[in-house]
Amino acid sequence: MKITDQTTVAVFAGGKSSRFGSVKSHALINGKEFGARIIDTIKLAGFTKIILVGGDPNDANRWGVKFVQDLYFESGPLGALITAMRSCETDFLMTLPCDVPYIDEHCCEVLSDLHQGFEVRVAVTDSPQWLCATWRISSFDVIDADFHGGERSIHKVIEKLKVEYVDIAEDLLKNINQPNQLKSR
Repeated sequence: MKITDQTTVAVFAGGKSSRFGSVKSHALINGKEFGARIIDTIKLAGFTKIILVGGDPNDANRWGVKFVQDLYFESGPLGALITAMRSCETDFLMTLPCDVPYIDEHCCEVLSDLHQGFEVRVAVTDSPQWLCATWRISSFDVIDADFHGGERSIHKVIEKLKVEYVDIAEDLLKNINQPNQLKSR
């Protein structure tokens, strides 16, 4: 069985986009929305189980993926992770934020290749990219317990798991937080 068949990919789209000034997943590069670019790339990499966590259900419909309402809207990415894990029906969950529009298929494949003995695989550019990761669903209980114990930081939860890091080119996971960070491709 291919890893793409065992992996659900969750794109997190529920943030407030306060630094960006508008909904990031709707921002355009060469006329195409961030969300559509990321989801098209995920599909090109062979993944078929894709969910949009948070954001607008109409976006999920337009992009041809399942919408999952963020159960913990005001709890940041860790709440979105728990929401995604609760709705995941596969052994693995890859997570991506909606503001990495330059990701490519190879990056998705590499990120999803979580090796035996590890509970999470985290992308590293110049620093760990905590939201660009692949998780074993079997780690849910540890993550959920920390979250319900008050933790809101993904990297603090990751410290309790067996972590595998993978180097990814920085330009592929460039996090766009402001419109002036956009470049044409």
